[in-house]
Amino acid sequence: MKSFLGVPIRHSDEALGNLYLTEKEGGDEFTPEDEETLAVFAHQAALAIRNANRFEGEQRAHAQAEAARRSLETLVRTSPVGVLVIEAGSEKVLLINREAERILGVSREPGDHLERYEQTAVRESPDGHALLPDELPIRRALVNGETVRAEEIRFRFPDDRAVPTLVNATPIYEDGDRISAAVAVIQDITPLEELESLRSEFLGVVSHELKTPLTAIKGSAAIALDSEREPSLEETRELFEIIDEQSDRLRDLIDNLLDITRIEAGSLTVQPESVDIADIVRDAVSVFSRGGAGQSIEVDIPDDPPRVQADRRRLVQVLSNLLNNASKFAPDRSEIAIEIRPGDDQVTVSVRDQGRGIARDKLPYLFKKFAQVHDDAQSRLGGSGLGLAISRGLIEAQGGRIWADSEGEGRGATFSFTLPLASGEAADPLTDVTRRGALKGSISRASERTRILAVDDDPRVLRLVKRVLGEAGYEATLTTDPLEVVGIVEVEEPDLILLDLNLGATSGLELLKRIREFSGVPAIFLTASDRTEDTVAALKLGADDYITKPFSPSELLARIEATLRRRALPDTMEARPPFVVEDLTINFAERRVTVGGRPVALSATEYKLLYEMATHAGLVLTHDQILQRVWGPTYSGSTELVRSVVRNVRRKLGDDARNPRFIFTEPQVGYRAAKP
Repeated sequence: MKSFLGVPIRHSDEALGNLYLTEKEGGDEFTPEDEETLAVFAHQAALAIRNANRFEGEQRAHAQAEAARRSLETLVRTSPVGVLVIEAGSEKVLLINREAERILGVSREPGDHLERYEQTAVRESPDGHALLPDELPIRRALVNGETVRAEEIRFRFPDDRAVPTLVNATPIYEDGDRISAAVAVIQDITPLEELESLRSEFLGVVSHELKTPLTAIKGSAAIALDSEREPSLEETRELFEIIDEQSDRLRDLIDNLLDITRIEAGSLTVQPESVDIADIVRDAVSVFSRGGAGQSIEVDIPDDPPRVQADRRRLVQVLSNLLNNASKFAPDRSEIAIEIRPGDDQVTVSVRDQGRGIARDKLPYLFKKFAQVHDDAQSRLGGSGLGLAISRGLIEAQGGRIWADSEGEGRGATFSFTLPLASGEAADPLTDVTRRGALKGSISRASERTRILAVDDDPRVLRLVKRVLGEAGYEATLTTDPLEVVGIVEVEEPDLILLDLNLGATSGLELLKRIREFSGVPAIFLTASDRTEDTVAALKLGADDYITKPFSPSELLARIEATLRRRALPDTMEARPPFVVEDLTINFAERRVTVGGRPVALSATEYKLLYEMATHAGLVLTHDQILQRVWGPTYSGSTELVRSVVRNVRRKLGDDARNPRFIFTEPQVGYRAAKP
């Protein structure tokens, strides 16, 4: 450089940069006037930079504030407690969330006032008297500025339905001392009352079940100790047999109580391994027969029984529970039948008795704690009422499902459960075209974590699901907004969806119906509804499983693993050399597609379609064949779906349909890929 001039860019004491000039035209030196001019430019630059930084900061702060506002609105809207905000003076409803609408039995309309909400139900105090409008917490906060904490109010509706609640209310002040509004928080405490009722029932049943063997033990010991004459050897042996038998009964009851507690707390542990289901059934029958039951056992075992993935000890416990339950309600000298039925990816075991049977409307309640499905006193034939509840927890923790069937009272009952086949027992999907066509879930690359979308209107449930999935190594995407779900499935293509049944503005069934119009991603319902008709409706719409709340983490993970195992594409799919046509390369091992060395981003469905075309290169695949292989048999006839995805794949590959290089159209038939 022959000439150089430099000036700092500063604003107050803050250094923002520097302004440099070199090589003045003509080779002249810079003058003081040049320096002064450059200093003016530097000052203007400092002001411009400072203003730009301030504007950017304000924009960022505004965006953060807007994001915080949206988050707060979402939190309030989906809050598990009701929120109601009323304007002072006009008593206009400023805000009401979904839960408050549900509790109050009303849907918000434009221009709503508090008076309309007060007419939907009678408000009762704990002693049963109806509250006047001025006695309600929200009015006391509005008019008197009173803060009301945890006041119990029961909403009684015209149809005799009652909702017990705890209500908190507080005034909102403006300008220091003027009440501008009041907010009420309403919590439905029905689950707490049900829990209290269940606790009382639990204590009553356990007290009875503990006292019965204790009475026998105490009585036998008293006879042995307090008898005026020395009991004979035979009498002594009989007394000790009673003590031994009743001690075993006490031990079994305590074990059951511990098991049901672990199941409800989600801490029950099982240790599944590859076991012979036939051996386990024989062990359970042997244990049952030694108990001296009056029924005979008929076992139907296939010639080549499969191995299942199960915990041997826990499975014997389940079968023993079912056999004892069948024996309890079946007449002596009747037959109890056990049948083992292998399937494609699971084994079904059924225990059928010729006993009292069960009314169909009582079937959904069988697996609840302390369930009594017969109303007459003769049906209480002993037991804590925990056996079936424990059996359900144990089977579900091992990735299976348990249910009961009966044609009605007096016609016997059948209890069945499923267990997944042990690794290597399932048929190779590549040898079965129909089976392969049913594999409709997303494809994750080996290096990626399995992605699971969880949809629920309760943030607490989502937090629990996120923690459980994260600890198991899954990548979780969560949402409380059902309107976002279809977009997430289309764009992110998760490997599995967890759906709640009740999502406020829509239902999980309706949402699954919309998803099934374009995607076969595996779906599991995770819901509080245990109605048989809901379960049937979900499975008919294409759900892969149905889990009722409360659920244990181990059960959820086992169900997810079983579903993914059933729906995942086989690993042998990747054991192929790369497919190369001109500058198109498909690396099956890495599931990576490139054109001219440029990576092509394909969705899972697009990759699956391209995979089928490439592995059948030179052959024409009809529209229905492509639908079978990519989406599954339920999408037969949806030719426009195939055309749409083919258009997307061509666009991403840079393939012109009028002058194709990679994918060729067979009019009115289907498509074929160019041969390498």
